[in-house]
Amino acid sequence: MPAAMSPKKAAHWNARFEQARAAGAKGPEEFFRAWLDLVKVSALQKVSRTGDHTTFNQLSAELERLYRDHCQ
Repeated sequence: MPAAMSPKKAAHWNARFEQARAAGAKGPEEFFRAWLDLVKVSALQKVSRTGDHTTFNQLSAELERLYRDHCQ
């Protein structure tokens, strides 16, 4: 099981999500941007830690598929 996020990192991401929530009409877009940033940073950190690009490659492929299927 992955290690829990450090208190400093948790505070950073909580602040990002709170900023998104406070963005009013742009809140959903800002929240999604923050969430995608969290996912991308987490995947890159895992690659740095393990040297295994599998997770990042799978994430990239899945995001591309979602974009193709739902956003174009």
